[in-house]
Amino acid sequence: MKRFLFTLIFAGLAFLSNAQTSPILSNYLTLKDALVSSNLTKSTGAISELSKSLTAAPDFPQKKDLIKQTETMAKAGDLEKQRAAFAGLSVTVWEAAKSQKWASQELFYQYCPMKKSYWLSTESVIENPYYGSKMLACGSVKETLPAKK
Repeated sequence: MKRFLFTLIFAGLAFLSNAQTSPILSNYLTLKDALVSSNLTKSTGAISELSKSLTAAPDFPQKKDLIKQTETMAKAGDLEKQRAAFAGLSVTVWEAAKSQKWASQELFYQYCPMKKSYWLSTESVIENPYYGSKMLACGSVKETLPAKK
């Protein structure tokens, strides 16, 4: 009986840990969508929310790098500077999503050959955050992360 309770408690803590980190991925995707739509107000708000979710998250190997990258994005005064910083952020979020198993649904690691930069999406359809409507469909899926089980 004690063993069963211990297993149940451990499983519950693991679930809570994942529940606390999933807002990071959600806020990242909101930021990506704001960059796709070339909306500075939305992207700035999404950066702020991403920063809050990172601060609130339990420690994980990429946390410090993500906080630093988010701070850099927060200081950017325009979309082009945000997009430039988003490239590094995306690589680190992908590493964290894989190691922390954040994906509650399939995740696609997409690549823009013009910017030589990556981003994450929950859709296989390309919507390029680096160019927005100028080159919306520019890119390809490079890797797929299955949903966590």
